[in-house]
Amino acid sequence: MDWAVHLVAAIILGFLIIIFVGRLTIVEGNSMSPTLQNNNILIIESITQRFGTIEQGDIVVLKIPELLSGRGKYAIKRVIAKENQHVIISDGKVYVDGIPLQEDYISTDETLSENSLYADIVVPEGCIFVLGDNRIPGKSSDSRYFGPVNEDRIVGRAWVRIYPFTDAGIVK
Repeated sequence: MDWAVHLVAAIILGFLIIIFVGRLTIVEGNSMSPTLQNNNILIIESITQRFGTIEQGDIVVLKIPELLSGRGKYAIKRVIAKENQHVIISDGKVYVDGIPLQEDYISTDETLSENSLYADIVVPEGCIFVLGDNRIPGKSSDSRYFGPVNEDRIVGRAWVRIYPFTDAGIVK
């Protein structure tokens, strides 16, 4: 009987954490493959975003501009650069402030800009530049297409994958 009390307490604590610290989300699509797959279930924490401590390399859920989706739509992307950083996408590589990113998480050896208006940009104040990990042309709508994203559009940072159970753990 003692174990049942502990189990119930753990379940209640888990729900309180999800309610007050984060929320559940389901990944839709393969724009973050191979890091995240379609139908992965994640806990998104919103404390980091509230205190302005989103960092380069973090995976975030954000509300994408309505003009692209026709309605409020969410996307999950990796933060490549923050305000005042200079992003260049050239010869299949991403450079931030002149330094090529070491991206062992992407699905291909190349990041193509496909004649993007945003292939050479200084990220404006209060904005971030995001890319999907799946850099195969046409697989990720990201800052190459819609430009830098205002930080107030960040819903939270991907924290823990809880499904599939075989891949459960901290999201990196």
